[in-house]
Amino acid sequence: MKARRVLGLAWTNMSRRKFRTSLTALGIIIGIMATVSISALGTGFREEVSTRLLEGFEPDIITVLPASDLFTSWGLDFLTINEANDIEEMEGVQETMPLQVRGAVVYQIDDDSEFIETRIMGANFSELQQIYGHRLNFVEGGMPDPVENNSAILGSLSESFVHAGDVVKAEILVRNATGGFEFANYTFTISGILEEVGYSGAVTIDRSLFIPLDTCIEIHNYEFIDSIVVKIENPNQADAIAEEIRDYYFDNVLVLVPSEVIETLDSLFQVINLFLLAIASIALLVAGVSILNIMLVSVLERTREIGVMKALGARNRTVLFQFLAEAALLGFIGGLIGIGLGYGLAYALGQLAPRLISALGLEYIFGSEFYLQPHLGVDTILFALAFAVVISMIFAFYPARKAAKLDPVQALRYE
Repeated sequence: MKARRVLGLAWTNMSRRKFRTSLTALGIIIGIMATVSISALGTGFREEVSTRLLEGFEPDIITVLPASDLFTSWGLDFLTINEANDIEEMEGVQETMPLQVRGAVVYQIDDDSEFIETRIMGANFSELQQIYGHRLNFVEGGMPDPVENNSAILGSLSESFVHAGDVVKAEILVRNATGGFEFANYTFTISGILEEVGYSGAVTIDRSLFIPLDTCIEIHNYEFIDSIVVKIENPNQADAIAEEIRDYYFDNVLVLVPSEVIETLDSLFQVINLFLLAIASIALLVAGVSILNIMLVSVLERTREIGVMKALGARNRTVLFQFLAEAALLGFIGGLIGIGLGYGLAYALGQLAPRLISALGLEYIFGSEFYLQPHLGVDTILFALAFAVVISMIFAFYPARKAAKLDPVQALRYE
């Protein structure tokens, strides 16, 4: 029997049982929809984050962090300014910037109801200008000149909060005389407010209050630093200089090289995406079991029909192909619908991404305008369709084989 004829009969048999066919296809649709939406969102998110990382990470900037700060059981607990000076003497290093980073709540000096949660970044402004000068575009004010102890620069997310020249109060958790911690209030004069930068590597410029490093050390009564930002002369030497820094610390620090970070995150996103796809595939397996059950019931209902077909000369393989064709057609149609709904769901979730980013307070990482565009490649579409068809045929094989093996005499006698 020709393939067109087999498919025609399969479509006719499915049309006779529209409700049952729809319920059977629903499992395929849900499984493919989940798979496609996760794949499209995962690929789109990976591409968007990779693009922003490439824009945010400077290829000529390396960051040195105490390894123990990242919840590891090895490495140094702190860094020192002298170590930053030693690194600056290494060949190929242009500039270093020691940083102290602390959390704080900043208030308007005359209105405690207006406040923002931010980070205190203790840094030398001259080094900040040399390393990140191309990103420090001011919408108000500018770099303090001369730099005074209470000078401060605010990131873009504070633009509507205060203005250049205003005095703000910062509530900071500091060490007290007994070695414990307590909140203390300090005032700073805002010399400038920056434009939005978005993701900017290890230094979150948008949600930061920059103050002089000496002031930060004095406030916290703590001379150690949290990180060292290293600007190198040639980005192609990043790996070699990073290795030299690791040797300097005997591998007791974490050195972030932009290319390594991007590759690591990309690999992580791929693993997470595969894990989510594996979970979504469970829905397809459930749909396959449903097809198995429906096909077994269908064989029982159509026993006499099968007997008539075999009595008229239909071969075993013809009956087998007939049932497999129904399953394949069911998987194909369910796959097409699932792909359409899956992309629609991914697009809808992508449009909600900016609100989710805002609700989680992650604008300083992704920027205030983070739009997630799902990406659905032709290979993904073809794979989803093939997967739906194959799963349907695999689970339909046993009922189809059972139908093909029926004895025509016994089948004709079946009530």
